[in-house]
Amino acid sequence: MRKFTLAFICTILISSAMKAQHSEETLFGNSSISLTGVWAGSTNGLVEFDNNFSLSNSGYFLFEVNNDLLIGWSGYGSGTNLENGDKAEIGGNDLVLGYAFNSNKSIHPIIYAKGGRGSLKINEQKVDKVTVFEPSVGVEMNVLRWFKVGLEGGYRFVTNVDADGLNDNDFSSPVVGLRLKFGWSWD
Repeated sequence: MRKFTLAFICTILISSAMKAQHSEETLFGNSSISLTGVWAGSTNGLVEFDNNFSLSNSGYFLFEVNNDLLIGWSGYGSGTNLENGDKAEIGGNDLVLGYAFNSNKSIHPIIYAKGGRGSLKINEQKVDKVTVFEPSVGVEMNVLRWFKVGLEGGYRFVTNVDADGLNDNDFSSPVVGLRLKFGWSWD
């Protein structure tokens, strides 16, 4: 009986060792890339339009990958009255990429970059298709497991402005914002 038990234990150990040696990483199988959370929320901030400050509002939806990388979409809009009395608005949808450094810490740095095509309206008339790119850096605080608050600053680059008397510099400006993030990280 002892020989049988010893042989049985040796067989299990050898087969476990062989299985461990045989498991290999593949590109699409058991890779180290995994979805670890889903987040949504809003960002409210100040931007400058033709030397006037304006409130910029956006909503977003993000997938969290490997606890720190964020990939998603954002919809935004902002507007103001220009110096000549016209009302200008920019709105659109952007791709959002972000990275949270040490997101498991209660307070941690974070970077975002969002960009895409948008539309510029002057006096409620669609005037122009513009390109908007907005990189930012900030600090984020984990208030609750499902709620985070961030403060960030960056620069909004607006290009391809082709409206009478206006150019890219009239709509490109520094940005300061408050980000509210709701969701869950399960890893």
